[in-house]
Amino acid sequence: PCPRVESMADAEERGAEEKRSAEGKKQTKDLDTVTDYHEAREMDASKAQEAMAAVMGDADGSEDAAADAAREKELASVAVDAGDVAIIVKEFEVTKDEADRALRLSRGDLTQALTALVEQ
Repeated sequence: PCPRVESMADAEERGAEEKRSAEGKKQTKDLDTVTDYHEAREMDASKAQEAMAAVMGDADGSEDAAADAAREKELASVAVDAGDVAIIVKEFEVTKDEADRALRLSRGDLTQALTALVEQ
């Protein structure tokens, strides 16, 4: 009778181990769920910070856009000789718009525009 009692004790211990193992698996799964939720919240927080930085950056961008618009208006007021544009187009094989821009940036000075194009 003693060997049979030991096997019942072994069976009970095995059953207890299986129960602990099942509980351990459930706890691991629950922990993974909590961890995933926490990681998702962290990602949401970082996305929110990135969005705020982008919004704040746009505020700076609007100042840059205003400065760029003022610069373009200033360049548009520079008088450019059509003959100078033709020379630049012929010598540098650039478009008329690029030649015109180079001259405007050089305040209409052909020599300065040519120098700037050579240095590019």
